[in-house]
Amino acid sequence: MMQALMQGVLRHDDLRAIKYPLLPNASWLPDSQARHCFGHFPRHLARAIRRTWLAMRNDPSQRGPFWAAEDPRHAAANAWAAQLVALFPADALAMSASEMELVDFAKARAAEADRLLLDGADPARLEGFFQRYGLALPDGRTDDGIARRAACSLWWRRNLRRVNGRRVEALSISLGLVQRHRALYCSHDSVQRRQMQKRRNRALLEALTAINELGESFTLADVADMGMANPAIRRAELMVRIAGFEHIAVGLGYAGEFITLTAPSRFHPFRAKSGSKNPNYDGHSTPRDAAQYLGGVWGRIMAALDRAEIRIFGFRVAEPHHDGTPHYHGLFFMHPDHVAGFRRIVARYAVRECREELGLDYVQTKTEAHALARLRRQAGQAGTLTDIASTIQTEAGFWTKPGRGVWQQVSARVHFKAIDWSRGTAAGYIAKYISKNIDGARQDGHSVGEDYEAAEDAKGRDARLTAQRVDAWAATWGIRQFQQVGGPPVGVWRELRRFDYQQQGAEDVLMLAASAADTGNWRRFVEVMGGHEMRRADMPLQMAKDSKPATNRYGEPGQRRAFGVVEVSSGQLAVTRLHEWTIKRGETVLGRESAPWTGVNNSTELQIPANTAPEATLDDHLRWMEEISESDCRAAIRPVDDSYLPPAQLKERQDNERWRMANGEAVLRRIRQARDADLTSFMASVNAWVQESGIEAQQVRAATLQKLALKASQKRVAKRFAEVAAQPGVEQITAIKAAALGKPPRRERPNASRTWKAPGGSSKSIAEQLASHSAAAAQWTASMNHISRTGGRG
Repeated sequence: MMQALMQGVLRHDDLRAIKYPLLPNASWLPDSQARHCFGHFPRHLARAIRRTWLAMRNDPSQRGPFWAAEDPRHAAANAWAAQLVALFPADALAMSASEMELVDFAKARAAEADRLLLDGADPARLEGFFQRYGLALPDGRTDDGIARRAACSLWWRRNLRRVNGRRVEALSISLGLVQRHRALYCSHDSVQRRQMQKRRNRALLEALTAINELGESFTLADVADMGMANPAIRRAELMVRIAGFEHIAVGLGYAGEFITLTAPSRFHPFRAKSGSKNPNYDGHSTPRDAAQYLGGVWGRIMAALDRAEIRIFGFRVAEPHHDGTPHYHGLFFMHPDHVAGFRRIVARYAVRECREELGLDYVQTKTEAHALARLRRQAGQAGTLTDIASTIQTEAGFWTKPGRGVWQQVSARVHFKAIDWSRGTAAGYIAKYISKNIDGARQDGHSVGEDYEAAEDAKGRDARLTAQRVDAWAATWGIRQFQQVGGPPVGVWRELRRFDYQQQGAEDVLMLAASAADTGNWRRFVEVMGGHEMRRADMPLQMAKDSKPATNRYGEPGQRRAFGVVEVSSGQLAVTRLHEWTIKRGETVLGRESAPWTGVNNSTELQIPANTAPEATLDDHLRWMEEISESDCRAAIRPVDDSYLPPAQLKERQDNERWRMANGEAVLRRIRQARDADLTSFMASVNAWVQESGIEAQQVRAATLQKLALKASQKRVAKRFAEVAAQPGVEQITAIKAAALGKPPRRERPNASRTWKAPGGSSKSIAEQLASHSAAAAQWTASMNHISRTGGRG
């Protein structure tokens, strides 16, 4: 230190160390209060907090004079740490908590809330209880609904998972962990959390079975794979609807507009190219806030377009910037005369907020113009208030006829691109964005290519990998990725795809709409529903729902259940949900891999695989039946193991078996009581039970022998089919039918008689062979009847 003073190169921090020797040591770590409050943070987040605190504490640009009593950097760093402490209460669920810890925490908090409600806690006390654990008071329609939610562990589990995930993600964004150079779109924690959630959901769907009144059963995983939860089906449906809109636009000669709508700079934490902090960021806005802002802007745009009678139809897609801030892409079709008005309205509301950063100088309303004119007059400007206000440009006047350079000014906030039909289809403009926001794959399952917008270098990243991060981003912040603008509701389309219009005999509009939905013709479906400009309330087909909504778990009216589609004018109803389903856990699904979803088999040909194993002869069957003992018959009787039975009969058989087991235990209990009371009555009960068991065993034995006889008969027919397979044409079919039905063969013409060489080497006619087979069959049937009557005892 003295040497530095003598050389005249003493640094600013060294001078502060002379006056305040403890400051340099304290500057390397947050203060004790911050360390205590951040002890429950995950390790990687705690390290990031420490780095940020030190960067703020040692920021040279914010350094004060060395003679100041307090260092402003230290106060700013501690203020930032205090904000984090307020955002993450000490009693809240730990951010690194596992799913099991979250479930236990939710159960404990629900029980605690239940005790508060029993003690008569008022709403203010209950609200403080929820704030203590970082949640808001439940939003219910009634006080009873709020109380039930507060005491429900499922409500706690769901909201803790959502709120905790968003707070962790917001902290990761503020610490610089979510950007192009660190973690794209969302943090690694959110991606891992989303993958674990998908695995849990899949395991639950595999364990749950839906059973209808007919006994048909399917796992919920199979049901989900056949619906919109399947990314391939979701992507295909979106592309079908976009292509249908495009066909309508081409047929009407409409123009297409592709737009990009971005939030103001205050929502973006980091710059895209360098990854450095954005000085215009407000410091607290999250992607959820940006999504709500864009949603409000889009709502005002649609209202203004409706007032201007500009009808558009198409799709909007929400996707993230590199730091997680959302933006909109849209593909819309409209009349060519409406393109200029559409652009003016969209730009007007897209740049209204923070327009100064774009270089736009105008006020929003005439009231603001008069207020500004009054200030200018007080400042010395000559003229009346009306004259001064007339020189101030308002928003409406500015966008009535914007200048040539305005569109370049606002391109950072809203960008327009006209669809050039000569360069390709309009669906191609938005297909990439749809695929990137679902699974990054094409219809054939391969990747759509490299995502160069998400890359740090020119190589790009595989779109299938970035799509996983987009999915985690949308799930974390609850952002709706796709929205249809204009046209009929897709709910009617999906319900009609479940409707068998040919079988039900529907007519007119309902039949035409069902036919279009069944063939995947969205253009035809829109035309049947009244066209793209028809208001949804005036469309001929509407969803048919229950008149009374169901009651949810909290005792409040829920959503009305849809069960079909109704034609408003005629009242004709298409019922699309015919079955009543019951969800059970741990049920075995029979025929899961082979049972079709529909009531018909889609196969047009019956293919019988070749059997290379040697076939059993009639002598083999007779020998096997003679070797069967009574114990073998009892072992072969398995009343519950009848996998060939339908599910309903199998369930009835299982219930009967459980009842017999329970009844048998009751009989044994009575036997023990009788044995202790009277030996004579005990022996009588045993004898009666033995006789009943013997009768039942004989009945079961007879049924088993009949099954074995039936199988042997089937083997015999199959063997004869193989023996006469060498005969050609109609003669072969006649012989097979005669052998199966036991009828004499039809008399053949003398010139049509043929002989064939038997396997033993002798040549016999068909009639001689059939006669010998009929005799053998009669002998075998007599032996079977004898065995069945005597029970195999002689």
